[in-house]
Amino acid sequence: MVIIMTITKRSDVSVPLKLTVPAIIVGLIILPNITLVILKPPSKPEISKPMRYKTTLLFSDVVDIPEHTSVKIKIPPEISEEIGLLAIVIKLPQSMRVIVNVSKVVTPLIPSEEYDILSEIEITFRDAITGKIVRPSGSLYFYVPKDFIKVKRYDPKRVIMLKYHNTWIKLKTEMLGEDLRRYYYVAETESFSVFAITVERLVSENCTKCHHDVAVELSLSPYHNFNCTFCHPGMSRNITCVQCHLDIGNFSAHERFIGWAENNTMMMGSNEACIGCHTYAKISLYNITERTYISFRLDIRDLHEH
Repeated sequence: MVIIMTITKRSDVSVPLKLTVPAIIVGLIILPNITLVILKPPSKPEISKPMRYKTTLLFSDVVDIPEHTSVKIKIPPEISEEIGLLAIVIKLPQSMRVIVNVSKVVTPLIPSEEYDILSEIEITFRDAITGKIVRPSGSLYFYVPKDFIKVKRYDPKRVIMLKYHNTWIKLKTEMLGEDLRRYYYVAETESFSVFAITVERLVSENCTKCHHDVAVELSLSPYHNFNCTFCHPGMSRNITCVQCHLDIGNFSAHERFIGWAENNTMMMGSNEACIGCHTYAKISLYNITERTYISFRLDIRDLHEH
């Protein structure tokens, strides 16, 4: 009986193993990822949702636009009084007869904590023959009443025209002048859609990072539209409501609430009495009671006679 034995050197086995083991590891890592990529359904392109709003048509006209010539479309005075728009200047690369429609947007679209909105306007142009939308470039002439600026303590240089194009963007707005009643402006635009005549609110960015809720609440008030430093010129300085509202003592209910808050050791000060009612936030008032006793005399015979 002859036994044939084959002896294999260690080096003959170790070389394939050195190559095989890393290949298996790499395969375990890469192949599942390749499979996921192959089997993963194609992602759908993101489609921006159209902005929904309601409008009321205020002005419509048919205008002939010569080639490469700026044409000014004046808005009737009674409509200007309502929306603040004075005129529209448009320019087209070819001659065309267009229909211009100016509508008032009746649905608020802009966050009121960032801008004070005077009016929102939709302006569209259509080819008078085909009815297709036309997108000319141009500019908008508008005004802001001085009374509005004065009452709200605004800087007239912060008036700005906004335009909606997937998002709200600031247009280049220039102040042209003023008269006894108005400030006048012009804004340039590359196309026409929805516009808003606004004033940028004065808020300190360093303050609103922490006190955003306060900034939003005060922005909703028609009387507190000014910079944080107007009341807080120094860090951590507290201003009480009664420092500005000096006539608060004329109202007995106010006076008694303020005195109660100032003398209550659980309260920080008189402002807590004010914000109990004068705030947009929901605040629960506990243990605020006032006992009132009424005494009177009445003869039932007097009632019977009447």
